[in-house]
Amino acid sequence: MGRYLTLHQLQTEKGWPHSRQWTGKLVKKRKIPSPKKRPDGGSLNVWDEDEWDAFQATFVSAFPQPAQVALTTTLIEALSTDSIDGVVAAIAQLRVILEHEGATASDVVVSLKARLTASQAAGEATISPDTS
Repeated sequence: MGRYLTLHQLQTEKGWPHSRQWTGKLVKKRKIPSPKKRPDGGSLNVWDEDEWDAFQATFVSAFPQPAQVALTTTLIEALSTDSIDGVVAAIAQLRVILEHEGATASDVVVSLKARLTASQAAGEATISPDTS
């Protein structure tokens, strides 16, 4: 049995976003663990931290990962591969993630360039033509 948490501690320490009234409704509907009364008496409701953490673990992992994490992971995969197929697959995955966030295909511009040797890179100009 863990320590006892008040509603205020659930909100500040565990990220519980709901008010006392809404929390009471969820308890009545048996959507969240029921609180207990403070062991030393009083009318203050408390929740067992271990029971709350077990409950919270059931729904936190069900949320999709944030787009930043998915984009970073896919970008790392794209940059760590040497095969063109791996890069193309990673770019396709990046587009899927961005489109899910509301971007359109025209918002994503990818340019692939062959790997240059050191002497080729030194001799190549880095000025891009003006297309306007």
